[in-house]
Amino acid sequence: MIVAISRFRPAPEEAERLIARFQERARRVDTHDGFLGLEVLRSFERSPELLLVTRWRDKEAMRSYFQSEDFRRAKEASAEQDGATFAIYEVVGT
Repeated sequence: MIVAISRFRPAPEEAERLIARFQERARRVDTHDGFLGLEVLRSFERSPELLLVTRWRDKEAMRSYFQSEDFRRAKEASAEQDGATFAIYEVVGT
């Protein structure tokens, strides 16, 4: 299994709006072969950090989504976050 994590810290006035957008997302990614789930996590800090965590069956499934029109639309709709990071991990134990 592959886990992809986007990590960012939105401006305080943007955080709640961004969280609402994630909660109301179109869910197009949910229909892609190999997609296993998505979570949006918020830290408890005064200026919260947000993590967007997606889980995939394998790298090929994730790559296929990243090349899709649905991903292009999702990327266009999302706000660019200064200092955002993105990392991909392979699950090697549970």
